[in-house]
Order: sequence, then C-alpha cells, then structure tokens
Amino acid sequence: MRGGALADLTRRDLILLVNLSEGDLWLAHVDLAGAGMSHIDLAGADLRKANLSGSDLSHADLSGAHLEGADLSHANLQDADLSGANLVHCDLRGANLRGAKLDGATTGGLEYDAATVWSKDVDPASLGATMASSSDWH
Repeated sequence: MRGGALADLTRRDLILLVNLSEGDLWLAHVDLAGAGMSHIDLAGADLRKANLSGSDLSHADLSGAHLEGADLSHANLQDADLSGANLVHCDLRGANLRGAKLDGATTGGLEYDAATVWSKDVDPASLGATMASSSDWH
C-alpha cells in the first residue's frame, strides 16, 4: 500500500494489513494520526514521513522501522521497541517514550519539548535531539 490517508482504517484492518504484508509493509507518508496501534508488530515497516501524531503505539514492535521525518508528536510510545529504528528528523514533541527501547536506533535532528516524556536513563542530547522553541510549533 503506497501513501494516502488511512484514517478510516480500524485496528482490525491495520492488524490484517500487517499480517498480509509478510514483513514488507510500506506506509510512507500515510496519515495514521490518533490511531490505536498498541502491541502491533510494525518491525521493519517503512513509515517515513508518516503522520503518527497522537497515535497509541505503546508496547508496539517498531524495531528496525524506517521512521525518518515521521510526526510522532503526542504519540504514546511507552514501552515500544524502537531498537534499530531510524528516527532521524522525527517530531517527538509531547510524545511519551517512557520505557521505550532505543538501543541501536539511528537518531539525529529529533525535536522534543517540555511535555516529551523520556525514560530516566535517556539523555535527549545524546540522541541529537533539540528542544523546540514555542515559535517552532505548528
């Protein structure tokens, strides 16, 4: 599936799509804002520049996913597996990353704000993240 708005997909539709993709899921540029995707397996998925703002990705497997330039603002990524994922230039403003696994993730150019929740052992600066000023907000 290439591009387009998927806002009308139900959680069941998303799970079916993931299962049918057999690990080759291409969702670059899609709009999944606010989608409920907790515990979903998106390992290795292509989610470049996807709109995932406000989505529930808690406990999701995003290991090795391609998330370059994705909007993850206000997303719930608590306890998500982002190990080996490409997170370059992601918008993490207001996101919850408590307990998220970031081992081996490619980072840099990340934006976050005072509302972003990090795990206690994560230093945003070590990930190449910069605090967005209020003038940078949409």
